[in-house]
Amino acid sequence: MPPAPLPADPSASPAVTYPDCVPELSDGVVTLRAHRPQDAERIVQQCVDGDSQAFLPLPSPYGLPEAQAFLDKVAAAWLDEWGAREWAITDAADPSGQFLGSINLHERSPYRAEVGFGLHPEGRGRGLVARAVRLLAARAFDEGAEVLRWRAVAGNWASRRVAWACGFEAPTTLIGGRLDSDGHPGDEWHAVLRPGEPMAPRTPWLVAPDVARGRIRLREFRDDDEHWLPIERDDRAARFLTRGMPTRSRYAAWLTDVRSAAAVGNTIQWALADRHTDEVLGAIVLTRLAHPRTRDTAVVGYWLLPQWRGQGLMIEGLDLAIDTAFAPKPEGLGLRALRAVADATNTESARVLRAAGFVSGGRERAAYTHVDEPPADAVTFDVLVIDDREAQRVRPLPIPVIETERLRLRPWRETDRPDPADDPDEAVRRFIPAGAAPGHADFDVWLARKRRFNDEGSLVEWCLADRETDRALGSVGLFTRGDGPIDFNVEIGYFIFPTARGHRYVGEALPHVIEHAFRPRLEGGLGVSRVHAGADSDNDASRAILRAAGLREWGHDRQAWRRADGSLSDGSYAELLVTDPR
Repeated sequence: MPPAPLPADPSASPAVTYPDCVPELSDGVVTLRAHRPQDAERIVQQCVDGDSQAFLPLPSPYGLPEAQAFLDKVAAAWLDEWGAREWAITDAADPSGQFLGSINLHERSPYRAEVGFGLHPEGRGRGLVARAVRLLAARAFDEGAEVLRWRAVAGNWASRRVAWACGFEAPTTLIGGRLDSDGHPGDEWHAVLRPGEPMAPRTPWLVAPDVARGRIRLREFRDDDEHWLPIERDDRAARFLTRGMPTRSRYAAWLTDVRSAAAVGNTIQWALADRHTDEVLGAIVLTRLAHPRTRDTAVVGYWLLPQWRGQGLMIEGLDLAIDTAFAPKPEGLGLRALRAVADATNTESARVLRAAGFVSGGRERAAYTHVDEPPADAVTFDVLVIDDREAQRVRPLPIPVIETERLRLRPWRETDRPDPADDPDEAVRRFIPAGAAPGHADFDVWLARKRRFNDEGSLVEWCLADRETDRALGSVGLFTRGDGPIDFNVEIGYFIFPTARGHRYVGEALPHVIEHAFRPRLEGGLGVSRVHAGADSDNDASRAILRAAGLREWGHDRQAWRRADGSLSDGSYAELLVTDPR
């Protein structure tokens, strides 16, 4: 049996007529009263407003006859035991009780009801409707309702914000859940509130701070930003971004998803815009802000439109985003850590992160799937609020072209793959660590590894090429000793392909390589103070090359080197300081 209406409800008595059966409800700020005939003109004003027309199935045109039909329907429903209960919204401080909107409980049954509302333009933005919803929610629960429903057209952010403010759960989207005034289906948001649940927001509704510096501005995306976007995604975006960069046709749906994520406290999405023209250049997003196990941290994502890549804009944008994320509230977000993940084949993305002060923290093998290609690793990065970001910034080390009498020292290329005749031979396997010299089959892996080390600031590797033919003859490199980028101490390494040995190419190249190592950074060098080298003690040729280049042997250790064939040998070590005579 349905519960009897509350005794205080005048509508419970059939002897009471409308509007006397409508109880007045108030919290001291908003007052809900019965509708009056004189409300009709303002009802028309409300219903011809653009927002009302967009989100409510209203007759069009809408005039006084339609308003009167609405008032008649409201009155009739109050005389029906389970009919809708509709009130006019007014400002409690207004003695005239001027109509500011309508709110109702409809779809009523013994244990469930639905709340609906609409505001006159003059009543919007004052917090009145949220107060009105709380009044009716309390009434519905007092009458025995176990669930109070709310629904709205997907995209009706004003209505959703009211539901959020009143403690309704995050809405579910019902695809095709409504019909517009022409009968066309559209998506609809649904949410519920239950007795005993706080009538206050469950999560923060995040708003992206609007900040600007240098060439760029970080702001929220707007409805009219669609025209900056491409019709189709370029190859790089298609490869590395599953959903991040929208096309024009997907922009409206993408923006709804973005705003929905902000509404549940999970995401800050910035448009990266030109500071002067406001043109959208790309985007930066902070996600996973609502995860309970990682409070005060976020995961960073970003993209740039193709025409703006390679100009340092994303590094500027990330710098500003990081500063804003780490700044204390309310000016900033008060975060303590930011994390990012990059596809290992997306070298440009990793370079941007390192240049912004992120530190690589690890690698997840075969994490990403690519069409018609092997799986790619995922590289993780992070930066903490306590970090010295300036000290952590790393950019790829330049590899200048150096010419000698017979050689051109230049960066390695994909076309430098060695012939099978230059695969590692017995001498390489004996004296060079495994993987240090490439063969025909593993050249791509070797080159990718060398480029990654260069991106990390830990290696400068030259191809020793014939100056006349440009054929790759071997390699010489400067690399860090220990972890991290090159600082004041660098190690030198080299090899010559089997078919190019016996011409003293390394001896010709080393003085120029050492000179680059010692040249100050402001002049294009590495600015180190010490060059170190190690060699197998049995590798007399290599030790002679080092001595000829001016390095001095300073020590040996026993059984310290493991050769590629697994055997152990002694090591011999040499060094040269920037202050040593050469």
